[in-house]
Amino acid sequence: MKRNTGVFRYLTGLLAGAVIGALTIAAPAQAAESLLVRLDFSPWGMHGAMHLAKEKGWFAKEGLNVEIQDGTGTINTLQLLAAGKVDVGQVSLGTMAVAKEHGLDLISIAGFARSGDLAVMTDEKLGIKKPKDLIGKKIVCFTASPWAPFIQPYLKANGIPDGAVNVVMVAPSAMVSTYASGNADGFMSQAPFGQPMVKKARPASALLLADSGISFPSYGLVSTSKVISAKRDAVKKLVQIEVRAWKYIYDGHIDEAVAAILAQRPNAKLDPTVLKGQIEAYRPFFNSPSGKDVPFGVQTDADWAAAIKSMEQTGQIKPGHKPADYYTNSLLAN
Repeated sequence: MKRNTGVFRYLTGLLAGAVIGALTIAAPAQAAESLLVRLDFSPWGMHGAMHLAKEKGWFAKEGLNVEIQDGTGTINTLQLLAAGKVDVGQVSLGTMAVAKEHGLDLISIAGFARSGDLAVMTDEKLGIKKPKDLIGKKIVCFTASPWAPFIQPYLKANGIPDGAVNVVMVAPSAMVSTYASGNADGFMSQAPFGQPMVKKARPASALLLADSGISFPSYGLVSTSKVISAKRDAVKKLVQIEVRAWKYIYDGHIDEAVAAILAQRPNAKLDPTVLKGQIEAYRPFFNSPSGKDVPFGVQTDADWAAAIKSMEQTGQIKPGHKPADYYTNSLLAN
């Protein structure tokens, strides 16, 4: 019997395709590795890179399933990190150093806002030019704020007696509104966060903590040795994506970052003008105090040495620490 070679080849091809298809279906897809990231606070401009990477699918493209939680303050996020409840936190690195002094297993894995941004902001109409002008004024803050460990050292460094400034602790959600409504003369927060928030209602001038000789890096990513050991590759991908996201944002794409925050947090009733103002205001703080053109994310011994000196002088940490105790650049791109 003569074989119909055309039909035979056709059927053979179908059979081979079916087998390959069956194998493809049977082979389990590689599961994305999950990371839980907790931010410092409710949504604001400094969260732009994290939300942008999520919105654009950059995490998913690298095989990461990243859950992003809003926070209730840097201190709370650090506590959850140390307790193993989250994998990575985006927080104030100065506050991390203080928490580490109290025995928490924490390490900074990327630094973004590397210049000190904490400030006392007061109504421009009050004409406050120096810290001693704060005497007799009511200033609001909140317990879990990055400011909390540094309030007394700041007042002491400027020769302000105890009780001379009325520092009142309020709920995090009430701090800005208390100031904006006129029920306080000022508030303690990060200058690039706070000034855009109150620009419309009650413009504020700022006294930077760093100008009083208390200096340390600001926002970055923090994890623990346990998480880095268990999920090193995933955390490394997260860090490098975040670095690329910040480069992208400051390369003319701030509006995309704002849009990503709004898309990721649609029920938060956010003002896009404020978000944009915060991201714009943070750009100078991304510069490393120790030198020009230090790549985003990279931390330096010089910056941390200055921070250690400040925190030793103010009693926040004990003498004897070295920069490597607080950070690593090993998860950044080579």
